[in-house]
Amino acid sequence: MGEQKLLENHSIKYLISIFFFIIFIPSPAQALCVGPESCGMIGGIFLSMLTVPICILTLFLAIWPATRKILQIFAVLPGLMAILTGYLMVIQGQRSDLIFIPLIHIGIMVLMILLGRLGSSRESKKGES
Repeated sequence: MGEQKLLENHSIKYLISIFFFIIFIPSPAQALCVGPESCGMIGGIFLSMLTVPICILTLFLAIWPATRKILQIFAVLPGLMAILTGYLMVIQGQRSDLIFIPLIHIGIMVLMILLGRLGSSRESKKGES
């Protein structure tokens, strides 16, 4: 009986701490969003911070030949992010000096496509013979 109440007490503490994290952490970022240009910049940076690590982790799919085709499918994510960050940061934010951020996404996309096609050229040559 006492253990269940102790577990409930810990779960409430975790829930309250998560709520405080969600409520109070975005406050400094909201102060930076004063217009559409700055909001686009913040959105592009946050989305890049989220998707670049995901794309780098999916590059591990290139290790196994069976999963290389899936890597080509995941190449859609950095392609979409290149379009989105290009619009949010370069066009809407009017910052042509930040063109390197969409180019990073395009580079990851090209790398994913090339690694995804790595074994397919050998298989097609074997099929022709």
